[in-house]
Amino acid sequence: MLKLDLLKDPEFIEALKAHATPIDFEQLEVEGLLRKKGAWYQVENIKKLPEYVGKQIIDVKDDSKGNLLVKLPKSWGKSQKMYKNATGKEYYE
Repeated sequence: MLKLDLLKDPEFIEALKAHATPIDFEQLEVEGLLRKKGAWYQVENIKKLPEYVGKQIIDVKDDSKGNLLVKLPKSWGKSQKMYKNATGKEYYE
């Protein structure tokens, strides 16, 4: 019963949608919001990141200079499948 209730929860569906949304890394770099640092991304102002990007942060750390670094997913197939399973709809932006 809990699973069915969760699948009807609008907040849960929105969270699934946020995780299924591919990140346009190039655009965020052009906008100065992210800077690639190995497997991580340096974030100048985390509050300026789109909400769906913030929800996809996997890990956070500081570099040796005190800059904020975040790890983000590289693929969204599993998240898009979960969204489809929960809603019965294909994920489209």
